[in-house]
Amino acid sequence: MFYEKQSIEEQKEYKRVLRQIGSISNLFSESDSPALYYRAHENAFCKYFKADNLARHDCSADAVKNRIGIGLKTWVGSNVQKVAEFGKLRGELEGLQGLDLVRKVSEFRNSRIITTMNLYGIEEMIYHVVIRKPNKMEILECYFPLIDIENIRLITKKHGSNTTYFTDGKNTYMFNMAKTTLYKDFSDLQKMDEFTVNILEDPYDELMRIGASEQNQAEFAGNTKPMENSTYRELALRLYTETKNGPKVELKSGLNQWNAAGRVRHPDEVYIPFNKKDRKRPENKDFFPPRDQPFDLKLPDGQHISAKVCQENGKAIMSNPNKVLGKWLLRDVLQLPEGTLITYNLLQEKGFDTVLFTKYDSSHYGIDFVDSDVYRSMYEKE
Repeated sequence: MFYEKQSIEEQKEYKRVLRQIGSISNLFSESDSPALYYRAHENAFCKYFKADNLARHDCSADAVKNRIGIGLKTWVGSNVQKVAEFGKLRGELEGLQGLDLVRKVSEFRNSRIITTMNLYGIEEMIYHVVIRKPNKMEILECYFPLIDIENIRLITKKHGSNTTYFTDGKNTYMFNMAKTTLYKDFSDLQKMDEFTVNILEDPYDELMRIGASEQNQAEFAGNTKPMENSTYRELALRLYTETKNGPKVELKSGLNQWNAAGRVRHPDEVYIPFNKKDRKRPENKDFFPPRDQPFDLKLPDGQHISAKVCQENGKAIMSNPNKVLGKWLLRDVLQLPEGTLITYNLLQEKGFDTVLFTKYDSSHYGIDFVDSDVYRSMYEKE
């Protein structure tokens, strides 16, 4: 497991910050079980265990360290918890029932896990869980397996017509069609650690004391101006086109450039579309180097390749040569046979439809694969 392999000091600091977060639970709740917002848990885990945070990427892992992918969860009560949603694949599931339904759901689930592992160079997956109980927290872990589709069988239980229960002989799952959500029974968790949490009766007083202490320190230092945090610039690009009939991946460009007419093309030729609307956004101005000027691009698994802006008006981001990116994405990550057309449904099955570029400096960039919710949050704010 992951937790027991981390240093004692890292474990202590991690528990300390969770204890502090839990101590102010009365800001949000009157329960005697400490509160722990899931984003705070993800950030604390990555900070104190020095893991890469993948939580915003909507992939199967929330963090990765030393080629171990970690799914982070926290809850109070039942061990039956949500593990995946398939809302954008509802059309693929409607009309299916029983074994046909849960087998298709399991295929989608496994496909997303495998894609995540290939994207980030992950060799092993585990769940790391914080369960909150009255005045304490428990740290537990279990393996994060693929569903054994060949051994799936249905479980007969009293339930509504929207829920199907099944097992693969190792784990028990529930799929709710109304919510297009898959749940797992985490009865296989192994306890790693536990610690008490002193929930402050009046956390407001404590916050006021902290604020007063910080103010006094600033005045003593003669400097009340907050420090500015430097951040990297980011740019999101969708891998599909919005049409009147819905999202569509172009058949002869972008990820299907290898299918374009005009000349014989290598089956790994692809590019990331950089459409006019996104090029014209003020926040995206001068994000990339000029056309045909190479830059270093770091892939999610840590590899570095050469890339550049190409084509008329800079409408394409390509690797240099452009088959390098296609070989990695189409063959290594998605594991597609040559000649397989990328469709919007296929992207939904794999769990991403957008790329996120990060600019470290004028010649060094990173790329990650995310859901279009990231694009909308950046460019379509109300």
